[in-house]
Amino acid sequence: MYIAFFGKSQDFTTAFFDRTHPIKDFNSVIKDFDLLESKVFTVDDIQNKEILSRTYFTSQGRSYCLLKLYSFAQAYSGTRVAGSIYGVGLLAQQNIDITKANLDLLRAAKTNFAKLSLEGAKFNKSNFEDDATRIWKAIVSSNEGNLLDKVSVSNLKVNGSGAPVSFYVKDLFLDVIKLNDRISSQDTVYFSEDLEHLKRTQNRWGKDNFPIYVEQNNQYVLYKEPVVVQATATSNPKDTPTNQGGSDLVKLRSELADSQYNNRQLEQSLLQAQKKQRLQVYVISGLIGLLVLLAVYLLFFTGPTKEVPKKLSDTVQAVSVDNTARVSSFLGDPVSLDSCIDFLNNVKYIYTFENKRQAGDSTKFSKKYHRLEEQANKYNIPISAVKEVYERKFNELMRSPTIDQKTGKSVRKP
Repeated sequence: MYIAFFGKSQDFTTAFFDRTHPIKDFNSVIKDFDLLESKVFTVDDIQNKEILSRTYFTSQGRSYCLLKLYSFAQAYSGTRVAGSIYGVGLLAQQNIDITKANLDLLRAAKTNFAKLSLEGAKFNKSNFEDDATRIWKAIVSSNEGNLLDKVSVSNLKVNGSGAPVSFYVKDLFLDVIKLNDRISSQDTVYFSEDLEHLKRTQNRWGKDNFPIYVEQNNQYVLYKEPVVVQATATSNPKDTPTNQGGSDLVKLRSELADSQYNNRQLEQSLLQAQKKQRLQVYVISGLIGLLVLLAVYLLFFTGPTKEVPKKLSDTVQAVSVDNTARVSSFLGDPVSLDSCIDFLNNVKYIYTFENKRQAGDSTKFSKKYHRLEEQANKYNIPISAVKEVYERKFNELMRSPTIDQKTGKSVRKP
């Protein structure tokens, strides 16, 4: 038995748990599981009422049942209406019965989810994983035991029934219980107290692809629009009942909200691109400045025993002026930038290494150069001048009596 918390806190987010553990990668259970985000009967207006759905499906040769309860909630940083939801689902390889206890568990989990993660009808954070974990812990460690173990289930059979069906009910948490057996031959079923929402969805998908059942004389029959009596010459046309105006208003309001949301997303993307571009300019300028400062330091502050700075100056010039593309390759991400700083420190260490004073650091000297070679090969940076300096100093070290000629490591004098 699994429980899932889902919603568009930013993008569509999910948090899965089994009876004992959180599940970080649900692909290990069901690959590419995407049934929590409804694609047929979803939110289209802020006034939509709660939706309960039950789905049978097969994945990787295994049959599953998903029972979920969901409703409207806007994203933390958006105002989009259409498709913006939050909810809780139960998932099992058996049929999850529609019983009062099972519905009470879903309802309580969703209510507490809203208390922790929503402010009104809007998410109060972009990631609700911690909130979901708190609710799950309360469920599996309640005074009555692990409530996931108490979910009522029965044998599951996927029917291959095709198109979903929907039921208009007056009480979502009472009437649906009576339909548990009635819907056993249907793979996907939706329940709602919002008839207008159901009708709008049917208009979108068609009567054959989204039939609506309503209760008449203690049985559920296909919904039919009531016959509207045409207005007489003495009647006022404004008094004729119609839902067309309300439906058009909802549609326009939804489209307006979607347009505003898309516009804000584009503005945010533009701002992020501009910030990234400015950051790259600053980093490139800083990197070139660092290279110049390094050249100046080696030119004016290294003693006569240190390497002739002209070779370093040539290397710096090659990197900073003639090889702008190579420098830019260091700026792809923070890790590459750290590699750049490490590369320059290694160059500095090779040039400023003094054989007499630092002979005991011969192993470190070699490691620094080999690290430098790896970075140069990775970013295609020429280091012939540095190599000449390293080889000359290394050969001098090998002739030193304080260096073991076999291992290249420093030894103490007796």
